[in-house]
Amino acid sequence: MPNTWFRFKQFTIKQDRCAMKVSTDGTLLGAWTHYDGATRILDIGTGTGLLSLIAAQRNGSARIEAVELDPVAAAQARENMAESPWPQRIVVHQTDVRTWGTVSRFDLVLCNPPFYKGHTASNEARTAMAKHDGTLSLAELFRCMASLTLPEARISMIAPADRLVDLESAAAVEGFIPKRKCMVSYRIGKPPKRVLIEFSREQTEASWEELIVEDAGGKPSPGFRAMLSDLELNF
Repeated sequence: MPNTWFRFKQFTIKQDRCAMKVSTDGTLLGAWTHYDGATRILDIGTGTGLLSLIAAQRNGSARIEAVELDPVAAAQARENMAESPWPQRIVVHQTDVRTWGTVSRFDLVLCNPPFYKGHTASNEARTAMAKHDGTLSLAELFRCMASLTLPEARISMIAPADRLVDLESAAAVEGFIPKRKCMVSYRIGKPPKRVLIEFSREQTEASWEELIVEDAGGKPSPGFRAMLSDLELNF
């Protein structure tokens, strides 16, 4: 059973009431994202609030707004923000991003979406909503992000490696193209399981990276340690 809390160097995540717990995927996305120059950051599907808190730590001045559909998770995210060093810069909205009536426009979007497709959904409704795309398709997600962003905005996401084509196709419909990609293997010698990807409307060729999370002995790789060195307690 996962711990009811997860402590980072500068903040603690309480997660006993959230369907999605702190994970390697979410932490990787937060650590890999470039925050320089962002002034208004949007975190879609914040869950515990992890990505918003990493963004606040990495960018000392941006205003961050987080959206969460699940009212229980949204309440816990608010608690995590309130107990962090940056409560004045983060606002959590309990709403559906598809019908959110904000007039704000953002220059950086973070999203660890419900990305499983063609898998058996969880029997627990809240977990199914968090993990599977039955309630929010990629097409709907990118339509929302297109309407909520400034022309120069960047979108930072993580997805299963086998959904990269789906992700890029949905993004292209709304005018977003890949700017950076990182193929993530959980263990050295194993094929990539995840892709970290940054989209923008800028017409440039994407840069490619690779990351291995663990070495052959199951220890965190040097690259993984370096990426998370200001976040993880043991790094």
